[in-house]
Amino acid sequence: MKTLIKHVSTIALAATISSAPLFNSAFAAPDNGVKLLTANFEAREVVTVEAGDFHFKPGQIAPVHTHAAPAIGYVVKGAIIYQVEGEKPQILNEGDAFYEPVGPRILRFDNASATDEAIFIDFNLQQEGEPFIVFEEPLTEDIDRRTLPTTDLSGKRIDQVNIYANELAGGDSLQLKTVRPMLGLVADGIVVIKVNGKAKQRIVAGKSFSIPKAGSKTTIQNVSSEVPAKLITFSLI
Repeated sequence: MKTLIKHVSTIALAATISSAPLFNSAFAAPDNGVKLLTANFEAREVVTVEAGDFHFKPGQIAPVHTHAAPAIGYVVKGAIIYQVEGEKPQILNEGDAFYEPVGPRILRFDNASATDEAIFIDFNLQQEGEPFIVFEEPLTEDIDRRTLPTTDLSGKRIDQVNIYANELAGGDSLQLKTVRPMLGLVADGIVVIKVNGKAKQRIVAGKSFSIPKAGSKTTIQNVSSEVPAKLITFSLI
């Protein structure tokens, strides 16, 4: 896919990982993490970011569809066969990020396994009045889509999304000062997030979060002293 760049450099995210106690480290600019993907698209005034948590049964096939808004996401479990019209099919494995562009038909977004469930999360960067997804024909099979919190961006102009993975060892914290709006997903473990002195949020694996205001000072703490946590972040540029 022309706009999909996978597993490139190890420079990413707005963060510094530290084993120091919570709130003791200085906040840092973006410089750590593993970059999974960069998606570029025509600049748009994004009003809403709508998120979905999809659970596909073994062998489930997605209907042919299109996107009015760019969709970016992450495969949480299993593997997906993904094909954009005019391009060859590809396999998205657990731990891969993806981008579905505006316009072209998405011919396949199917569970690649006949025996195991597949789970993926996607975020749609919607302008005013745009739908989440458009199916060519009425659905003949239910799709298990579990809604995640919607993020209000109030018309921020965006033309790129960088997606990063960060791992926090037991007891570690991630302190960052976001230089642009950011979406996030807890892929593994449980974390506590505190933004600009507001009340803490406890986020478990499979749930999303957002930091919509640039310049926000945020601390993310792995609540377990033994089990690692994994964060997937989506930096909106």
